[in-house]
Amino acid sequence: MNMLTPILPSDCLYIQLQWEGKKVLLCVSKEGIRRIEEVHAERMITIRGSAQAIMSLLKGSLKLQQQLRLNELSITASFRHILLLESIFFLAKPYDLVH
Repeated sequence: MNMLTPILPSDCLYIQLQWEGKKVLLCVSKEGIRRIEEVHAERMITIRGSAQAIMSLLKGSLKLQQQLRLNELSITASFRHILLLESIFFLAKPYDLVH
């Protein structure tokens, strides 16, 4: 998380992930990422897609922009927030170690 700290917002950025009738609400800030139950915020980013598409995004298998172009995901956010999320997902993705 340390390498992400400079690009993370000081205040919570609320991200709602929606798939197949389910949803998870996250608060992302310099303090970390935590799951929350409910928020009444105007600045909420919503990402919708199949469970497989959401997992591909979180695991870093496919980039957010790629999935948007393939219509696997849809997002309600400003372009600035889309770029921020793309950076966060890219920098936070797990890397395979070569032995």
